[in-house]
Amino acid sequence: MSITTLVSTCLWFLLVSSFTGANEVNVNCLRSIKSQVKDPTRSLSSWVFRNGNATYICSFVGVECWDEDRVLKINLSGYGLEGEFPLGLNDCSSLTGLDLSRNNFSGALPSNIASLIPFVTTLDLSYNQFSGEIPTGLSNVTFLNTLMLQHNQFTGQLPPELASLQRLKQFSVADNHLIGPVPKFNEALNFGPESFANNTDLCGLPMEFCINPEEKVSRFGKMGAAISAAIFAPVGAFLGWFFFNGN
Repeated sequence: MSITTLVSTCLWFLLVSSFTGANEVNVNCLRSIKSQVKDPTRSLSSWVFRNGNATYICSFVGVECWDEDRVLKINLSGYGLEGEFPLGLNDCSSLTGLDLSRNNFSGALPSNIASLIPFVTTLDLSYNQFSGEIPTGLSNVTFLNTLMLQHNQFTGQLPPELASLQRLKQFSVADNHLIGPVPKFNEALNFGPESFANNTDLCGLPMEFCINPEEKVSRFGKMGAAISAAIFAPVGAFLGWFFFNGN
């Protein structure tokens, strides 16, 4: 065998191996997701795994591929799925879009979420039951241009690091239980109050200004004194008049 033939054979073997590996990884990603979520309505019944060419996974409901067998987007919105955020997503290494909205997912988001979906540009987890704090690691999913977390059970403060997501165009954390200051996003992003509405106590633009806790106590004290004065001053005046005229 000539050197040229040997080199060509090696290159062909490496190419085939890399594609086979990519195929298996994407199949494992979807298989892992299916095993990790509960599917009471059998919405994922088309996700039947078999041997052979992996291109069949691109016919799965909610799955969009590129290059025939690499998962590009997963859209499982409104499928009635339950469980925690699926950790098997890290095997979908080409994933750019993930929509798990309008399901019954619950639990905390993983702190290492950026390593699971590093190239995602659209992440929609809205209308679920996710809870706990929003992980700082989301700020490391640097390609995000859409981040929808509204209508969940998130608590605590918004990570200020989210303001570093310079590509962000759509964002909402409305209808949660968040407190504290809103991250100082670039003003050009123009996120309105509706993006932060109906939380426990979010403050700072575009919401009401944040008040120092001590200042808040002082304000309530002054307000209480003013109310007391307004109530008792007339009473005192009346009693004074009564006793004066009674004598």
